[in-house]
This record gives sequence, structure tokens and C-alpha cells, in this order.
Amino acid sequence: MIILLTIILILTSILRSDDVERGPPNFERVVLLIDGLQCGCCEGGIARTVERISAIRTYQVNIVLARLEVELDTNRLSVVDIIKKLNAKTGYTFEEYVASSGQMLELFTSGPTILQQADTPAGVTYIELGSEKQPWHTSWLSSGRISAALTASEKPPSLDPNTVRVQYDAATIGPRQVFEHYQKLDDSLCLADPTRQPSLAMGAKQTKRALKYFIFALLFTIPVVVLAWAPVDHTRMVYAHVSLALATVVQGIATKEFVPAALWTLWYAHTFEMDFLIALSSTLAYTFSVVSYGFQINKTPLETGCFFETSTLLVTLILLGRVVNEFARYRAAKSVSFRSLQADEALLVLPNFHQSADPMTRTIDARLLQYGDHFKIAPHTRVVTDGVIVYGGSEIDESMITGESIPVAKGVHSKVFAGTMNGGGTLIVKLTALPHENSVNRIAALVEDAELTKPHVQNLADHIAGGFVPVMATIGVLVFLGWLLWESHHLKRSYKDAAVKAFTFAIATLVVSCPCAIGLAVPMVVLIAGGVAARFGIIFRDPQKMESARSVTDVIFDKTGTLTCGVLTVVGVELHGTYATKVHGILLSLLQDIQHPVAEGVLRYLRKEADFHLIEIVSVVDITSVPGSGVFGICEQSRLEVRAGHPSWLNVDIDDSRCTLLCVTVEGELSATFKLKDRPRHTAAMVIEKLHAEGIQTHMISGDSQGAVDDIAYTLGISKCNTKARCTPEGKMNYVKDLQKPRKTVMFIGDGTNDSVALKQAHVGVHINQGSDVAKSAADVVLMTTRLHDILILLDISRAAYRRIILNFIWAAIYNILAVVLASGLLTNAMKSARISPEYAGLGELVSVLPVVLIAFQMRWINWGKRYREIEYDYLRVDEPMQDRVVRMRSQRSTEMSAEEKS
Repeated sequence: MIILLTIILILTSILRSDDVERGPPNFERVVLLIDGLQCGCCEGGIARTVERISAIRTYQVNIVLARLEVELDTNRLSVVDIIKKLNAKTGYTFEEYVASSGQMLELFTSGPTILQQADTPAGVTYIELGSEKQPWHTSWLSSGRISAALTASEKPPSLDPNTVRVQYDAATIGPRQVFEHYQKLDDSLCLADPTRQPSLAMGAKQTKRALKYFIFALLFTIPVVVLAWAPVDHTRMVYAHVSLALATVVQGIATKEFVPAALWTLWYAHTFEMDFLIALSSTLAYTFSVVSYGFQINKTPLETGCFFETSTLLVTLILLGRVVNEFARYRAAKSVSFRSLQADEALLVLPNFHQSADPMTRTIDARLLQYGDHFKIAPHTRVVTDGVIVYGGSEIDESMITGESIPVAKGVHSKVFAGTMNGGGTLIVKLTALPHENSVNRIAALVEDAELTKPHVQNLADHIAGGFVPVMATIGVLVFLGWLLWESHHLKRSYKDAAVKAFTFAIATLVVSCPCAIGLAVPMVVLIAGGVAARFGIIFRDPQKMESARSVTDVIFDKTGTLTCGVLTVVGVELHGTYATKVHGILLSLLQDIQHPVAEGVLRYLRKEADFHLIEIVSVVDITSVPGSGVFGICEQSRLEVRAGHPSWLNVDIDDSRCTLLCVTVEGELSATFKLKDRPRHTAAMVIEKLHAEGIQTHMISGDSQGAVDDIAYTLGISKCNTKARCTPEGKMNYVKDLQKPRKTVMFIGDGTNDSVALKQAHVGVHINQGSDVAKSAADVVLMTTRLHDILILLDISRAAYRRIILNFIWAAIYNILAVVLASGLLTNAMKSARISPEYAGLGELVSVLPVVLIAFQMRWINWGKRYREIEYDYLRVDEPMQDRVVRMRSQRSTEMSAEEKS
């Protein structure tokens, strides 16, 4: 029987174990919102709990945004199970944050069951009825119009009973068509309220809750304080009775707010957090007050009296600190939110009116815009979504996206971006991106993903905060024992009076210390710095690189499109051999889909300057691009092989002039040579000069010819020994790798897909966005504009963020040392008033956290781009033409190089 029971227990434990493999690992990224995360030191308990769950591979906690990101093996543990486990073992409430796929409408209806009987239009892929939590109806499945079930991680959050969620394919059916289809069936149908950003909603909720508890405690604390400090006869027991009743209510608030989380963390995570110290000290203070009350009833009052004002003030001031803490975190999250730039309504231009100066329009919800729409932008209103102007002209303020304070002139065929502000003109715009996929939402998604990543310096803060509470608890015990021995043995006081005085010092010591400043020192600065950088068009995809950028020693620039404008002009053409007359027609076909500045420059020449109408286009098939070298294909009719690219790739021996060369061979025979020239960006020299002034070495590498590279390097002041020409993508990566030595931090700056491997290899990879998909960039940092001085702003923000992190650590250390010294009474013998009494020790969280928040927010008050814009405008002074400036710069560079050679 015993053996049988043992086998049953073993099998049961195996079946209940989380470690049972249910198939090969299937790791998915899951983001959870944390409700109840109250201070900067609460992360430790969550981290220890998560580390004990074997189905989680990696995790990141952001205490400012109250979010937890995990890589979860869903074959071992589902999202629902992980939420239940975390709720049970941490004391906080977790809920899954599922980012909407965008092509989804939430409809509010009084009768969702009516929609069950309706036909589903083509293009609708997923429907969830809130009343029955049913993703689809059986009749829809048989019609074949609904796709397969979504996985658990793809399913959106649950709906209220009167809400219907419809997911659709925007390429097949538009959101307005979906809405109008279902509105015909139910007149009461309308769009549900827009979903608020979860982090902001959670922050607002926690701030309101903290404020509610504080006000409630304050109302009961004020009478206790008045009774304690008023000039009344304190020997009358009626005052003590009233104070006891009021203090008991306040203690009930403290118990509800602090005790559960403290006990949960202690029991499950086996760690002490700040809630434990607060719960312990407030409970001891209240208990001591009740004991004092008992002594007073027995006509033997203690020296300190009933002490109720101390326990109530302690709790109330701690709650005040929590209100400030929660509000600061909420404001920090809100200050870096880009989604608030998204307009809610749009002026839809009715069909056939988009070429009119005053078209007929109707106001619709921005979520109902669809492909093919034209919308009107009235003067001084925000652009709803990305598009191309088809009528009108204006100046648009793009500072909220790019950081450029000067409005940009826009006309027909100009692109406009969501979230930017229109000037005094009226524009008619053709939609190119739906609201969920426009610039604002793409940038917001990048910023939100980056906010969950920890910089390396955060590990130090976590380590300090993790051991802070046990250390302070030990100090509190030592303070109590020290004062007890001092009062009883040295001053010869009774043990009762000695214990009372020792108790007040110990309580003050426990409460006044605060690890929240240490916990918030790094994430608050990183969050604000990332938001500030994003406002200048600098997107840190990995905040760890913000830390690395401060110590950059070498900056490597790709030449074409980065230091130069990337618009190459043909300055010479040489035709050779048998196929010279057919080269133009072959190139028009061969290069038409090649996105490279050289190819684009040659095509512009052929279409505008050559006799385009006389060119007979030759069809080329099987076109293959070789990054960093060129392109080749086969002429469809003659089956001749044609190649266009760099001379060295084609084994062509040609003089290396100061031009970019494109050679064309047909069947191995050289048929044409195109000479192209690019010009430097007007701010490139200024940026190089500033980097040199900061002690940073600059380098330039390119796949271009040596002569073209030397020409640009000479103009910009880059040393010839720091350049490399004819680089393939692997060559660029190797150049970066060779430069990465100990004590060297390398930044690579490029703009093309052939720079991807070098961007990944560098300590900090920076991609200058030229209209390519930002989300697919391999870089750590993305510049949303082509302004080169953004590199300098990036470095400034990185250094400023690091300085503020160090300043926050210094402040946290100074505060806690001084607070403990004053609260423990070490200076009372020298100065009797040099102490923090227990009732005021509750201000510790407020006093320690507020400077940390102000230090971080100070970054928002600096105009980081102003200094460089002024330098740029001075550099581009009107009285010095471009040619004179180049001559002056070359003369200065020649003098410098001569001095270098002599030395």
C-alpha cells in the first residue's frame, strides 16, 4: 500500500510539474503590465520570482512603465498560467499587453448576437464577439472566409459584452467598408472608444489610487495631530480615545497598502523590500502607541505620551511620497509618448473633389481612413497620417518628429508625416499609410520596445537595491540596541525609559532610509533621455547603446549618402567596342530596379540628358545584384551577358580619377565608362571638425574608387590614413573589427543595406534613414533625418544621460547616509536638534525621489539642437560662396598636413 501511494504521489508531482516537456521549445515574447508596482525597489521580488520559473528564458522589468517582458516557452507554460503564477507569488496583478495589429476595429453595439447571423464580407479574417467570447461562428468557418484560429499570444485582450472586434486585411477591404457593412445590420453600431496606451492607463490608475489613500489618511491624521499639539489637557482620556480610533483607521489603510505585498515578497521571493520596512515600522509605531495608551489608562503614562500622532503622520507622509512617486513615473511615461501626436479625426475629401481648392469633405474618425482616400489638412491643424500632397502648399512644423524647429515648405508631390503641424495653407493629401502604420506609430513602437531594455549600469543599481533593505533592517536593530545600552548603562535610566527612546530612534532609522532613489536612478534617466532623443529624430533601438555612445573614440562614416548628398551626377561618358550603341538601352533595363546612388545617377542621366527618345530599350532578365560590386544579367533576345559595376570587379584596368566610376561590359568586353561626382553635405565639414575637437578620430570607408574617396576626405579634413576605398560589405565589417581594440569604442554611420554587417559589428551602429523601413534597420540607433549634426546631439544626450545617472547615484548615497545619521541620533550629543523624529521620517521617499525625478526631467528643458543649428547657420554664411569655402578648407588642410609631415 505504501509503495502504491508513493508511486501515485510521484506520478502526480510529475504531471503537475512545469518542467515537463510538451514538445520542442517555442519561445514567444510576452509583455505584461504590472498593477500595484509602487516604488523603485519593488523590482527585486518580481525578478526573483521570475527567475524561479523555468519556462522563462529571459526577462526585463521596467519599473517606470510598470511592465515586464519575458521570453516564454509556451509549450511548457501558457500565458494565462504564467499570469496566474505571478499573481499568486508576487502580490501584484499582472495582465497581458497585446499590441494591436492595427488592421482591427472595435465596434460597440447593443445587440452583438445580430452579427452572428450576418454574412461576413471578403477580407475580414477574425471576429470576436464580446458576449460569448467566441472568435467565429460555425457558419463563417464553412464559408471559408475566416482564417485559422489565432494562437494564444496573438489573441487580443478580452472584450466587454457589447463590444465586437473585427480584424481585416486592409489590402482587400477598408475599415470604413467594414464599419458600414455592419452598421446596415444594426443602427446602434458605433466605434468603441479608442484604447488608451496601457502604460499610461496603468500609471493614471495607480496615481489615482495612491492619491485616494493619501487623502483618506490625511483626513484622519489632521485631528490626531491637532489633538496632540494643541494646548489642551492631555491627561484627559477622551483625547486618547479619539486618537486611538482615528489612528486605528489610518493603520488599517497602511495594512491594506503595504502588508500584503511585503508578506508575499517575503514568503515567495524570500527577499525584503521597502514595503516590509514600512509595514514593520508603521505597525511597531502603532503598537507602541497602543501600549502607551494602556500605560496612560493605568495612570502610569510613559515619557513620550500616547505617540498616536507619530504613527499616523508616519503613514500619511509615506503615502504622500507614494503619490509623488507614482505621479512622477506617470509624467515620465507620458512625456515620451508619441501616440498622443496621432489626430483622432480626419476631414475626408469626397470622391472627385480632391483637385478642388475647396473640396466637399466630411469629418470621420481617423481609424476609418483607408487606402485610396484623400483627406484635407486645414490651416494650423495636425496631419492625420502619412501621405503625398496632391493640391495646395504650406509650411509644416516637423519638429515633433525630426527636431528641426524651422518649418519645412511643402508643395504638390511633397510627403507629409503624421503628427506634424500644418502652417497657414490648406492641403489636399492622398493617403499612403493607414493610421496604425504611419510614422508616429512606427516611431512609438520602436521607442516602447527600447524602453524595456536595461543598460548595463542598471545591474549595479539592482544589486545595491537588492541588499539595501536587509542592511537597513540590521542597522535599525543595532540602533535600538545601541541606544538601549547607552541610556540604561551610561546614563543610568530605567530600562522602560531607555527602551522607549531607543525605539523612537530605531523606527526613524527604518523609515527614513529609501532605496527608491537608487531603483529609479537609471530607468528614469534612460526613459527621459530616450524620449528627448526621439523628439530630435534620434531613435535608440537599444538603450544599452546610449551608455556606449558616451565613450566613443572613433567614428567611421560610409561615404556615399552619409558624408555626401548621395545624388551623383554624370560628368563624363566614354563608349567603347562593338556594343557601344546598345549600352544605353541595356542599362535602362538592367538598372531600373537597383536602389543604389550610382545606378540612380546613371538612370537620371539617360532619361534627361541623353537622347532618351532615340534609345531602344533592350530587355534584360535574370538580373542579380552583388552588394558592393555591381549587377549583372542576360539580354533576353541575344542571350549576351552584361555586367555593370566597379572596375576592379570587372577586371578593368582604368585610371583611378577623382570620380566615381561605373563600367559596363558585354560578354566581357568593356563597352562604356560613366564618370560620376557627388558633393559633400554642407554640414559634413562642421561635424568632422567638432568630432576632432572632442578628441574623436574620424574614418571614411566606401566601395567607391580611391580617387573619389581621397577627394572627399581631403575636402572634409579626414586623414588619408583613416580612409579605405573599394570596400565590400565584408570589407567594411573587417575595417570595423580591426579598429575595435581595447579602450576603443567604435561608432559606424551608414545609410544603405550594404552597411548592415558593419552596423552590427560596431559598438554603436547608426543608420541615417533615407526612406527605408526603420523597423528593419540593423542599427542600434536610427536617425529619422539626414542631418549630420544629429550625430553630435546623439553624443551630447548620451553623455548628459550618463552624468545624470551618476548624479542620481551620488544623491541617493548622500541622502541615505545623512538620513540614517540624523535619524539614528548619532549627532544628538553634539547638537540636540540634529535628528529626524519618527513622525517626519515618512518624508524619506518624497525627499529622496523628488531630486532624482527633477534631475532626469531637466533633460527635457534643454534645446539640444540649438547650439549646432547656430553653428551651421554661421558656417553657411551668405558672403562666402561654396567654392571659396572649399578653397579655404583645402588651404587649411594643406597647412595642417605639412605640419604633420614635418613633425
